[in-house]
Amino acid sequence: MESPEYSANLPGRLLVLDDDVGVSATICAIADRAGFETRSTTRAEEFFQLVADWQPSHLIVDLVMPDVDGVETLHRLALSGHQGIVIVTSGLGGRVLEAASRAAAENGLRVSGVLPKPFTPARLRSLLHHEPENSKRKPGGSDEPAPVSAEMLAAALAQKQLCVHYQPKITCATEKVVGFESLVRWQHPERGMIFPDQFISLAERHGHIAELTRQVFDISLAWFAANFLSSDLKLAINMSPIVLADAQFPAWIQQACTRYGVAPSQITLEITETSSMENPVAMLEYLTQFRIKGFNLSIDDFGVGYSSLVQLARLPFSEMKIDKMFVMSAATSIESQKIAAAVIGLADALNLNVTAEGVEDAWTLEFLRDLGCTHAQGYFIARPMPPESALVWLRDREGLKAS
Repeated sequence: MESPEYSANLPGRLLVLDDDVGVSATICAIADRAGFETRSTTRAEEFFQLVADWQPSHLIVDLVMPDVDGVETLHRLALSGHQGIVIVTSGLGGRVLEAASRAAAENGLRVSGVLPKPFTPARLRSLLHHEPENSKRKPGGSDEPAPVSAEMLAAALAQKQLCVHYQPKITCATEKVVGFESLVRWQHPERGMIFPDQFISLAERHGHIAELTRQVFDISLAWFAANFLSSDLKLAINMSPIVLADAQFPAWIQQACTRYGVAPSQITLEITETSSMENPVAMLEYLTQFRIKGFNLSIDDFGVGYSSLVQLARLPFSEMKIDKMFVMSAATSIESQKIAAAVIGLADALNLNVTAEGVEDAWTLEFLRDLGCTHAQGYFIARPMPPESALVWLRDREGLKAS
């Protein structure tokens, strides 16, 4: 099949797979008015032929088809390495639709969102113009980072190759800056910047997490003390529960704060909720010690573990952070909106602050504000920045607010 001439002035090409000709016609009419070239089919094989020959930029796939179901279609698209934007539609219940969409995204497809039937033209247009982040890299892909070893990490710690970037946190209600989160980076002399998802679990497995944590605390406290001692800003620092196996660690952190002149009340320790806790009694004792010493405690990634409510009830947290998977998908997922609302309501009932991470657009910040979320952070506010860039960002923001 010969591919038609494509106009660079159009926003894209939309291909619809749906066995309801009337629904396809409606979708195409709305997309036509939005400037898209459109085609539709009711047959899976013709759909894949058009994907190959016409090379659409956007696909809409119905889950319930007579010959090949939509999940199989999405799986086949993922195996083919398709890089277009995908919208999943169906008249099935929202949970089924969300599950199919999530499976497609986790298989590597760039899923813009779900389109429940019946739908509004505004909903369809918003999905057509939504640019999703690249989905999870497939193993073995050309952009897959080279693995690092425990020996490399040990050398990095010995040579002080770690650095810290800082991501601002704001209040949802006023958008005032309330502090920063410290995020560790590994500045490798040959590989460049290595991100924590490549080495934190490695450090935990090979006994390097305590030294890594000490270095992060030293770097972070020194920066904070040099710039914010007289302010009301706070600094959040991540801490693996594995470190708490060292009974001396609470005292070490307090001594580090004293050394830099930072009040414990200015520090929030973020404990990852999904991390293994081999000695829950010791965890309870140590975290209670931190609270007695004046530190704030945040349960990180809340909502993705198997014992969230158990840990929340047992341990003396002062804040909970909604896992970013629910925040980043809130604009396109009814399920994520409900979960975010439930977590914020729970935090309010327990008199805890709640921080939403992963805020990437104005709609999400407004949504969180309406729900009564306390704090927010994410790329819409600011990306993690090197120390000097964070200071410049804060000065610029305060200058804009003052004017």
